[in-house]
Amino acid sequence: MRKITSIGIHCSATRPSWYEGKSNGQKVAEIKRWHVQDRGWSDIGYNYVICRDGEVKNGRPIERTPAHAKGHNKGSVGICLLGGHGGTRDDDFSENFTPEQKVALCDLIDKLKSEHKIRKIWGHNEVSSKACPCFDVKAWLKG
Repeated sequence: MRKITSIGIHCSATRPSWYEGKSNGQKVAEIKRWHVQDRGWSDIGYNYVICRDGEVKNGRPIERTPAHAKGHNKGSVGICLLGGHGGTRDDDFSENFTPEQKVALCDLIDKLKSEHKIRKIWGHNEVSSKACPCFDVKAWLKG
């Protein structure tokens, strides 16, 4: 197993109704298609995707380094929340994501912290000039 010391949080920048009527598996497959076909990556960039209903779907296997934040992939786990379209870096979590996603994200972070020596949890907007994940992760973790 690779050494994991940080968690990076992202959003898919999709509308709440994106792929309505499709299964969560189909939604993750579409994100994988964006990454593999459109960007030429070997796999989906995230290790986990948290769907609007709170279901956590596996992405790139945890044993493999994710491709989610250039220069910050080594030693990290990438988590993507579905949603965030039109959001800003200063939004509150609840403006773009569901209560079910909040519970799932908290549970996943706790699980990863129990399995790995996590020293840092960060939002994509802390390491790139993006709004993603459309909330302030540090403030959210304190709240």
